[in-house]
Amino acid sequence: MIGQRYARMKENAAFCVADSHTLLDALRACGDLRGKPALDVACGHGDIARLLAGRGASPVIGVDVSAEMVRLARALEHREPRGIRYLVADAAELPVLGRFAVATASYLFNYAPTRAVKRAMFAAIRANLAPDGTLLAIVPNTGPFLEEAHGAAGARLVERVPGGEAPLMRMEFLSDPPVPFAYYEWQRADYEQAAREAGFGNVRWQSTRTPPPDERWNAAFWEDYQRAPRSSLLICR
Repeated sequence: MIGQRYARMKENAAFCVADSHTLLDALRACGDLRGKPALDVACGHGDIARLLAGRGASPVIGVDVSAEMVRLARALEHREPRGIRYLVADAAELPVLGRFAVATASYLFNYAPTRAVKRAMFAAIRANLAPDGTLLAIVPNTGPFLEEAHGAAGARLVERVPGGEAPLMRMEFLSDPPVPFAYYEWQRADYEQAAREAGFGNVRWQSTRTPPPDERWNAAFWEDYQRAPRSSLLICR
């Protein structure tokens, strides 16, 4: 099934590993999360929700629009319980589930086809945060995609389709067979505007952090990756 293949690709694509390392660093910077509620929007199969639980956050709720991805996340939770609850929900229409200390959103906002939908996503998350809560969002970088660099990172650009409010980026994970996915290429200013219109007063960017080199991906690999990183971290408070 596509969901299972997508989950495997996320675990094995270098840019996803860098994203998780970036979020983990950012969560450490948020201080002690033990006993504090956390929300993961666009949770997929639950990798980031499990990072939150690993930092001691409680309760942790993960939401995703895909029933298949939520099913996979629940199955993993059943096998390896972390006390995480998963729900099927559209981020743009997310009800208030609580007042969370931190919310994460990895590759959520780039799926918004319009500015109105993107603004609704930010607003729904803002409504679920405590007044001093923090949103940590991974978003794809714009600009030219170097096929060799991104091939090494686990995905490649198939086609950039102009039109609408933002170009559609048709991508694929380099698996056998390839796993297709697509998102909209918004600019940083678009994300910033939507966040501020949703009520976030402090909006800033942080570069992707890469993990220490190992046998799988050595220092030269990560140095090459940093010359054309796939994503950046958006921090909103």
